[in-house]
Amino acid sequence: MGAIEIRRATSFDIPQIVPLWKELAAYHATLDPAFAISPEGGEAYVEYLHTLMRNREALVVVALDQRELVGYAVGRVSTLPRTFLVRRRGYIHDVFVRESYRLRGVGRQLIGELLQWFRGQGITLVELTVAIQNAQALAFWEKLGFTTYMVHMKLEV
Repeated sequence: MGAIEIRRATSFDIPQIVPLWKELAAYHATLDPAFAISPEGGEAYVEYLHTLMRNREALVVVALDQRELVGYAVGRVSTLPRTFLVRRRGYIHDVFVRESYRLRGVGRQLIGELLQWFRGQGITLVELTVAIQNAQALAFWEKLGFTTYMVHMKLEV
């Protein structure tokens, strides 16, 4: 593995991002059926990425080893109702690193890029969700200093 390049994604990266997203989505579906994607999921994710890349309050970053895309991360700014003191918050949506590149700092670099961008947007609070069964991801986020302050629950009716 050479030096990993972290940069803002462009629409030209989407064909390489989508297979990584599909791998991430498939893994999550093994953790809980609530994560199962629709047959149109890939097409919808392409549209979603295009929308994010045109949004000034969103950032998609990629990690490249030479020309091979080995990871990506998605962050965006959300605005909560006036009932909250801190209304503008960063939200990290997706982070994925190919298995052969894990535990080498690639995820940390991707998140570092997002956090730097959030700071530049005036964001002081960043949130995310993690599948409770995903122990490796929980450990990753805790290592980066994230703490649990809310639990997301579900009920199938």
